[in-house]
Amino acid sequence: MDVGAMARAMGRRGGRARASRLSPERRRQIASLGGQARQRSLLAARRLVENLLYAAAVEELRGEAPEVLRMKSFNGRLPGLYDRKS
Repeated sequence: MDVGAMARAMGRRGGRARASRLSPERRRQIASLGGQARQRSLLAARRLVENLLYAAAVEELRGEAPEVLRMKSFNGRLPGLYDRKS
């Protein structure tokens, strides 16, 4: 038996001893907290994926940045950054 397996066995033994000392209500409460934490984790993962997909769509729609020539001075708006008025 390797060290990891022995540690798992001892941890399981300790967990069962702790559970036997807890009331059924407290065990239910601990299990509920674990379920809530798992649900929040899954929701966070889903929101992360949705945000990344949204960022990819924005990046795709943005296209390439317009080329701006270097100028010392100019009158009016920066060239190439604004839509032309019809």
